[in-house]
Amino acid sequence: IACLAQLVNVIAPIMTENGGDAWRQTIYYPFMHASNYGRGVALIPNIESDKYDGRKYKDVPYLEAIATVNEENDELTIFAVNRCPGEELLLEATLGGFSGYKVTEHISLYGFDPKERNTKDLRKVKPSTLSGSTEVDKELLKSKLPPLSWNVIRMKK
Repeated sequence: IACLAQLVNVIAPIMTENGGDAWRQTIYYPFMHASNYGRGVALIPNIESDKYDGRKYKDVPYLEAIATVNEENDELTIFAVNRCPGEELLLEATLGGFSGYKVTEHISLYGFDPKERNTKDLRKVKPSTLSGSTEVDKELLKSKLPPLSWNVIRMKK
């Protein structure tokens, strides 16, 4: 179940102009990815990550991730965030019990200032497909996550 407090304007994923254009805001894409690819059973991974101290919170992991398996469609999806501002992270995931899955797509939203936003006239913040950044060798997935990025790694049997 997904819910958004605001559907258009103010803090919404879709911005509009009265009587005019509409455009996707930066927060639209992670919500859309989770809605489209987060089907099936949620898997909570055991994550080991370096941490940092923020202004408000201590021991914040640079890496956050969750996965879903859709047995009906033989799909496995990993959603991962790299919070590190200056370095890519290497995500390594043991796929025990999920052998035979191959990477079909690695989508990433990265390369933008964290405060960047899309506007009516400038819509540069959008996801792209990364090639060659994710591979599976036997039951070990390795993926390079760009700095300050949202990532969707899609796999299929």
